[in-house]
Amino acid sequence: MGGEFRKLIRGGFAFVANREGSVLPLMALLAIPILAGIGAAVDYSRAATARTQLQTALDSAVLAGAKDGSPNWSAVALAVFNGNPNTLGASAGTPSFSMDQNGNYHASVTGSVGTSVMQALGISSIAVSATTSVAPGSGTENSCILTLDHDQSLSDVSLTLNGAPNLSLTGCGIRSNTSMNCNGHNGNASASIAAGNVANCSNSSSNQVAVPDIYAGLNTNITMQCPKGASSGVTWDASATSPPAGLIKISQSYGTEYHVCGDLTLTGTGYLTGATPSSDTIIVVENGNLNVAAKANVNTVRTTIVLTGDNSLPSAITFPTGKGQGATLTVSPSTNSANPWVGIAIYQDPVLTNTDSPWGIADTFGPGATFNADGVVYLPRSNVTWHGSGASNNNKCTKFVLNTFTTDGSVNLNFSQTSGCTTLGVQQWVAVPLHLAQ
Repeated sequence: MGGEFRKLIRGGFAFVANREGSVLPLMALLAIPILAGIGAAVDYSRAATARTQLQTALDSAVLAGAKDGSPNWSAVALAVFNGNPNTLGASAGTPSFSMDQNGNYHASVTGSVGTSVMQALGISSIAVSATTSVAPGSGTENSCILTLDHDQSLSDVSLTLNGAPNLSLTGCGIRSNTSMNCNGHNGNASASIAAGNVANCSNSSSNQVAVPDIYAGLNTNITMQCPKGASSGVTWDASATSPPAGLIKISQSYGTEYHVCGDLTLTGTGYLTGATPSSDTIIVVENGNLNVAAKANVNTVRTTIVLTGDNSLPSAITFPTGKGQGATLTVSPSTNSANPWVGIAIYQDPVLTNTDSPWGIADTFGPGATFNADGVVYLPRSNVTWHGSGASNNNKCTKFVLNTFTTDGSVNLNFSQTSGCTTLGVQQWVAVPLHLAQ
């Protein structure tokens, strides 16, 4: 078609050179821009069609990635995009994918469509692009227990109710990004939801959308302060009137940040920073565990405990596990929206991949352990086996986010999610249906 267009142009000039007529040269001159406009319309029409197909391919890719919901969602989206070739000859680059803290998925891609007619005018291609966003919908993902089960197949069972658990869940259910099995008890959950299979659990729903990990990016707020190799640790007595020696203290606009080099061991009875503190506290444990000593009864208010490090050691929460030994840990986070840790009671840095087993960090909450929590307890690398008791705190908003979760024995868990989640500013993923939000 480009060759024919060039012939028409040459013919037009031939008419102009012929002086024997007066109308034909004028018609030839007018024909050139008319034909150029027609040719441009043809090429731009092809580009518009290619852009529509590019948009459709990108939409399909991001919807597939969002439905996958795993840490590898962008790889899933890319595979779907690459498997949906553009039949109109558009050359597309590699799409860029991202997810924001509200669980919205974003993507963009640019490309070009080669011209046919417009090549005669020196325009060899037309740029095309597409952007898309996928929002998870309007229903809040309000599970009280969520297992992420990193890098495992959907058939892997990451949430298991063994023994004779007594679960009382108000306004929330249990959820797995792989599969769950209620062997010992159906759980009495209002909803038992899994991306894989649900077996023997109450109000079950299998093959659902996996929940994205919207808390992982909070680790950008961590700045480690401990010298390399420092691991002396600190014991913090809750009955003491002031914090112990050995802490590294950092002032923040919203309160105080303490760094512990090594294990943090909690002892005594009382509130770490007082029952009614006037500001927030962040306790950062670097290269160590959070140990709750036998007979301890420790409370935190407006406090976030962060477990992090250089990945040389696992970071776990340990309770006494021997017969007759008990301990209680009750946590409640900040409600200050100016605090980046608002709504987070305990946070395990997801970069801590140095685990004590190939599958994660083994956390055993012994028969005498009582763990009461408001807000998010984020332990994405921990495989928690719970033998003791747990409950929501005053605000009645609890979300345990774990790698895997298993109950064993006569476990008693009384969790809830009510309006307290709004009070605490707890961020939660928004559940299905997925929809485009361009």
